[in-house]
Amino acid sequence: PNVSLSELMAIPPKRPEGASLTGYFMAGLTAMVGFWATLSLNIPDFSRYANSQKDQILGQIFGLPLTMFLFAALGVVMTAASVKLVGVSVSDPVSLIGHIQSPVWVAIAMALIIVATLSTNTAANIVSPTNDFQNIAPKLINRTTAVILTGLVGLALMAHELLKKLGLIVSDVSLETVYSNWLLGYSSLLGPIAGIMVVDYFITRKQQLDLAGLYRDDVYPAWNWSGFIAFGVPVVLTLLSLGSDAFSWFYSYGWFTGSALGGVLYYGLNAKRASSPLTAKFPL
Repeated sequence: PNVSLSELMAIPPKRPEGASLTGYFMAGLTAMVGFWATLSLNIPDFSRYANSQKDQILGQIFGLPLTMFLFAALGVVMTAASVKLVGVSVSDPVSLIGHIQSPVWVAIAMALIIVATLSTNTAANIVSPTNDFQNIAPKLINRTTAVILTGLVGLALMAHELLKKLGLIVSDVSLETVYSNWLLGYSSLLGPIAGIMVVDYFITRKQQLDLAGLYRDDVYPAWNWSGFIAFGVPVVLTLLSLGSDAFSWFYSYGWFTGSALGGVLYYGLNAKRASSPLTAKFPL
């Protein structure tokens, strides 16, 4: 059946009974921010190859927010349309393809899904952990081994869903729930890091870094304890908020609360260190 865009937009929103609009929206927003929280931290893995600052800025503006908006909008529209198209609400594009009757269109759609999955994972999800594994033991782990290790970690993280689909375990936990909770959880951990990096670069160091000194031991301290403290406090509060209904918002808005608190703590700790005579010997 033909479904107009106005009909789709007129469909009333669905959220758990008793959930407030603000809380439900902010939790969803945090999950979506968490979706990009990884790339926002490891974008230097890609932008370091840009010819100029202008090139990397333009590349990120056109390559990330615009495409994410278009894909997210398409996903929302297709999920809303699936109710009238196939009779049930389907958010997974692979499951939606399963309702297509034409074998030709199914083959084309699945080929596009495979290409999109491989290209996205190669660009966004493999580069950063691959570099991390290589840095752990450069003499033992080459790029190929690091990629394999990254794949094994991915399989381990999705083992529950894979075993459920194989029929080896029975569980009523949906993939959407696992995915949302995962996004909320790791965005809560990455938020403080983002806040610390922003404050450190733009406020504490005023965008001045000794690039060669980053790879030496005599310019910057080997351990930045202000950073560890500013990271650890929000993480501990996030874990404690999981067991408290009164402070559950701290976890639900994890990226925002974590980045704000981490940045404020880091600024406060460095402001105190700036007045210490040791700062001349150990720069911030």
